[in-house]
Amino acid sequence: MGARDDLLAIPDEQLRSGKIAEAVLCWMDFTTGAKRWWAGFGDLDHVGHIWQGTGEAIDISDLSSDYQMSADPLTISLAATTEMILLAKDSRAAVTGRQIVVYSQLFTTERIGAVGPWQAIGSPMALFTGTMAAMTYSAQGPKDKMISLQCEGLWVRRNAPPRGLLTDRDQQARHPGDKGLERVAVYTNHSTRWI
Repeated sequence: MGARDDLLAIPDEQLRSGKIAEAVLCWMDFTTGAKRWWAGFGDLDHVGHIWQGTGEAIDISDLSSDYQMSADPLTISLAATTEMILLAKDSRAAVTGRQIVVYSQLFTTERIGAVGPWQAIGSPMALFTGTMAAMTYSAQGPKDKMISLQCEGLWVRRNAPPRGLLTDRDQQARHPGDKGLERVAVYTNHSTRWI
């Protein structure tokens, strides 16, 4: 059942009750293991996983919810401690190029029988799917420290030709054994001195 079918299955009186909230769920596939978090407080047991609550510690840039093939980037910002900035400095291998999915999930805010509030309504709907870039950090004074994570959507290279870079790797994919670009990396940011 898709997201549209899940929304149509919600009883109309429940939708009109004014007791429905939306929360953002985020799945990040780090090399050290997948992490799941949600923009709420406390742990959330949902769809067979525990989603860690971040409260107000994480901010996500505006997401486009249209159904066009757009390549809009996503930025996740986190108020940081000194230890977290050190982790961000060493995160390039664990983060860069790894997958991220941001979901929207509807919840009821009232108790239904023995089940408490924040009971999920329907399945999570993916709002953004893409890859993560390296984390960056900034500090403006001793108290204002921020870690940012840029993420690129699936369509970011949709107009680029396949194997369209002037690198040895792309050249080998086009013409195996060709040595025309094997030294390009050696001469990057290199000036030749002619005598």
